[in-house]
Amino acid sequence: MIMNMPHNCNEKESPSRARKRNWNRQCYGEVGERFRFRPEYRHPCETVNESGTPPYSLIDWSTAKEAVLSPLHNLLAPPGLPCLTCGKMISGKVKGYPEICNSCYISIPWIASPRCDTCGRPVGCPDCSRTGKGPRHFVLNRSAVSYNAMMKEWLARYKFRGDESLGSVLSRMTGVAATRLIKELRVKSAPGKFHFDAVTYVPVSEERMLERGFNQARNLAEEAAAVLGSPLLDLLVRFRHTEKQSFKNRWQRLRDLQGIFRAAPGAEDLLQAFITRPTRNRFPYSIFSSESDYLNGERHSSLPIRLLLIDDVYTTGSTVNTCAAVLHEVCDLLGRQAEIYILTWARS
Repeated sequence: MIMNMPHNCNEKESPSRARKRNWNRQCYGEVGERFRFRPEYRHPCETVNESGTPPYSLIDWSTAKEAVLSPLHNLLAPPGLPCLTCGKMISGKVKGYPEICNSCYISIPWIASPRCDTCGRPVGCPDCSRTGKGPRHFVLNRSAVSYNAMMKEWLARYKFRGDESLGSVLSRMTGVAATRLIKELRVKSAPGKFHFDAVTYVPVSEERMLERGFNQARNLAEEAAAVLGSPLLDLLVRFRHTEKQSFKNRWQRLRDLQGIFRAAPGAEDLLQAFITRPTRNRFPYSIFSSESDYLNGERHSSLPIRLLLIDDVYTTGSTVNTCAAVLHEVCDLLGRQAEIYILTWARS
């Protein structure tokens, strides 16, 4: 691009050069906005450097700085990713949950203080106070969150629509609940220490496994076992396929779950191999035992086996109660009593 002619220049510009100058301005803009040096359009009175480059005062350094630093900024600090749940761009990462935005995180209905000590419900519980119900085969249940509309959508996307990206988020939420559970039990235990002998989960049928490709309860159990430092054992199998329990009432659930779960082949041998290991660097105390029950680091045979059973949602407790009854049978084969604790991702 050419420069304007100085006012003190006495040389007269020809009409053809003036037309070229006007055309050049229309193509490349005014001086200082976009510079393009063309020697054939330069007027004899225009001043340039000896190297033929324009004066430094004509270069827009702010534009040049942006052109150089913008790609570098995008490389070192890429733009935010969309939230897994709402789709909005994540402006600030949440500690422990970088996949979701802060708005979705603060909307999670965490259960910090359950109102019902048995099922872990945060509000009044009619299930545990109902008369005429069958025996309960577990000690207590604790859940990470309340099963509201938002949590239903999260689980539906993961469990029924195959959005496995949410599986990691739900697993970490279950890990938080596992940490709270072990702290609560260690406060209740007499010596102040508590440890689970093993972690297991509610199995799914082969048809459901082929349909989904994964067992959501097992994925949650993997995180809980890692947090608690306990082994994850496959102790149960589901040998009969049933329709989805979410569409059934309480009595339909109880009827369909009769005899649906069994002990996995070799479950008693697998459990025996883990509970007979040395208890060094472990916390073998129970809320129903005292420190005198342990001799030379070996567990006394009269002490119960403590198992943690994992499932995704606790609704009426019929599913986990049926599984807990089977786990009691496995421990009976070993000549030991059992303490079954339940940990679920959500409490409806």
